[in-house]
Amino acid sequence: MAYPFENKRINPNVIIGNCFQIYGMQDYYLGVTFRYHAKTWNGCIPIISKYQGTDIPLTVADVEAWVLHCYDELDPGKNNLWQNTQRQFWENKQAFATQAVFDALNGEDSLTKWQCRKCGPVPQSNPQPAARIKALKQMGYYIATMKMDCATCGGKQFLDLLIRLPRHAADNEKRFSISVNLQNRIKSVLPQKDACFDSAQMPSELIIDHKFPSSRWVIGESINAMDMSDEEIKHKFQLLTNQTNLQKERYCKRCVSDGIRGDFFGIKWYYEGDEQWRGTSKADENGCVGCCWYDLAVWKQKFNEHLQQEEE
Repeated sequence: MAYPFENKRINPNVIIGNCFQIYGMQDYYLGVTFRYHAKTWNGCIPIISKYQGTDIPLTVADVEAWVLHCYDELDPGKNNLWQNTQRQFWENKQAFATQAVFDALNGEDSLTKWQCRKCGPVPQSNPQPAARIKALKQMGYYIATMKMDCATCGGKQFLDLLIRLPRHAADNEKRFSISVNLQNRIKSVLPQKDACFDSAQMPSELIIDHKFPSSRWVIGESINAMDMSDEEIKHKFQLLTNQTNLQKERYCKRCVSDGIRGDFFGIKWYYEGDEQWRGTSKADENGCVGCCWYDLAVWKQKFNEHLQQEEE
């Protein structure tokens, strides 16, 4: 089946190739050619990926936006950050055989390469790497597998490609994609500012944040329908910058771990409940109501009302 986004040049540095299915899986990847100054990467990016929860709407606008996002993420200039992040991830893991396969796929170059399972570094680290590659995917790494001609040993062989996109844990398979059209609509319905600092931002600088954090999802989120009402949008989402989104994520993950709700830069005040998270189960959204990070705009409104009442 041919897709309208295949075999297109988006700009001088980005070319889209063919969409293909990963051998033995329901995952689909899209071939790409990325040019970075003097370097060229002939690789692929995920379109549908089970373990990471990636499911990009197959429209030209959505795919092209995703391709450009991946182009930025895979910039060789980010290689040092990537390598440092991976060292921290593997530091306390007792999975030496799996890490050896990861290291073989990761390599030392600023851009990854397709690695042959017959003559490449992967079989040297583990003669039967398939189970280890599956484990890496379950850890959240993007790895494409394709049968193609190997230029070194000749003939059709299985080759694997590690794609240095940020690792996503398996619980992300419960997330529904937000189409480009719906993203634009959400950003038109909500105030064009960071809900944390009330600072006006360009739409491209704002991230659509789910008020109920994904770290508490058990059965997944509801579908992000294009025809959802303005009230549904306001109830489900808020806009944050990348910095404040990461800050919220840290507070929410700590809350899931130890049951202590976040504070607003040292202000421990909650318009419902107290510092203890008191939901009936991990996925009880009611346990988040009253926390500043659940709905920053409402929290600040309630806090100002509280201060006014104190003055009276």
